[in-house]
Amino acid sequence: MKRVLVALLVVPLAATVVFGVVSWVLRRRGSSFPLVASVLSQWLVAYLAWTLVGSVVEASGVFDAPSSYTRYGFGLFALVFGLWQYRLARAGDARQASRVFVWSQVGWLLLVLAERGVLG
Repeated sequence: MKRVLVALLVVPLAATVVFGVVSWVLRRRGSSFPLVASVLSQWLVAYLAWTLVGSVVEASGVFDAPSSYTRYGFGLFALVFGLWQYRLARAGDARQASRVFVWSQVGWLLLVLAERGVLG
């Protein structure tokens, strides 16, 4: 549990520093780096939040063993929906891009619950 809490503090801070330095270096007009950094940071925080929730649920004993499908499947899930979110934001539709992010998180929750047999 300590590793998860340390990761929740260190990883976002390190990513912020790296993104800030790279953004400063690539400060051209019309650069899409700030948009890429925004989408990546949202998905990084989502990954960290799901990891924290999964660790708490696993430690509480609500579910038996962690599933490798949901543990490693989130990377592919995040890649697909992150690209979709980026393309919408790049096209100028930030509202739809934020909806893709929110509804994909709801979809991930439903996927995890269905895998665990909670939905029936």
